[in-house]
Amino acid sequence: MFKLLSLGTLLVGVTLTGCVDHSSRRVVGTDDVYPPGEPRDVYSVTGDGEVTLYWSPPRDGDLAGFSIFISEDDQSYYRIGDVGTSRRHFRIAGDVLAGEAPFDFVNGNTYFVGVTAFDRDGNESELTDVNTTFDTPRPSGRDLRLYRSDGAHAAESGYDFSRSPYGYSMDAQSLFVDIYFTVVNGVPLMRAPFPQVVEMEDKGLVDFDSAEVGWLFEQDWNPVDEVVLRPGHVVLVKIWEETRPGNEREPFNVAKFRVVEINNESVVIDWAYQTAPNNRELKPMQSARVARGSRSQEVLR
Repeated sequence: MFKLLSLGTLLVGVTLTGCVDHSSRRVVGTDDVYPPGEPRDVYSVTGDGEVTLYWSPPRDGDLAGFSIFISEDDQSYYRIGDVGTSRRHFRIAGDVLAGEAPFDFVNGNTYFVGVTAFDRDGNESELTDVNTTFDTPRPSGRDLRLYRSDGAHAAESGYDFSRSPYGYSMDAQSLFVDIYFTVVNGVPLMRAPFPQVVEMEDKGLVDFDSAEVGWLFEQDWNPVDEVVLRPGHVVLVKIWEETRPGNEREPFNVAKFRVVEINNESVVIDWAYQTAPNNRELKPMQSARVARGSRSQEVLR
């Protein structure tokens, strides 16, 4: 009797089990479909014919790398390179763009650049105002020597920034000269031969690539037509094209130079010049960027 009862109990159990509603069963997927966070602290450093993009990584544990993009209009972005997780910067220049974007990368043009993060499952963050910025590469040069305007080499006392990057020294009396070197009562000076269209300001003993001299801030602009030259000092220059200072509607260009070496006969300077008219940028700063409106999010590979 005991055995039959146990068997009956078992049969009842089986019957009850077979009547359970399984319509709520579901398969839980294990695939990662969530993109990583956006790269942060994005900024760029202007160079001669190049721009270097910098960023900080998101904190995702499955991060696999970063993709670099460029645009001419802040709408259509072209992927120009991928780098691993250890990289925190990417150099952008004409040789990098070859075949990847339908335009040239040249001094004086403004470009929009950005960086996204992707993980091991192929998920990728979006391009937003947080991880994009803009930049305008400009020519620069080192070790330009100018001789005093009243000396034996007066024909090499002045310089015209607009002839960059193929600029050369010329006579201080030339109509094209922006600045020239002279010595007055033993004091070395850099002068503007045409102060109505060329302004200067000594920004002091600062690094040539520092943010302080990376942009010409109009609210802090206190121009003069001559500066006393001191080793290590950086001087900003504003050059108006056939107009008078103060007329914002007319084109101007900005430049800067650093005094490398100086004696009673000559001065050696490093220089940079922004070829894009009315663009005050000489080296962008790491800072919050200005919102530019909506972006189409069109990414072209």
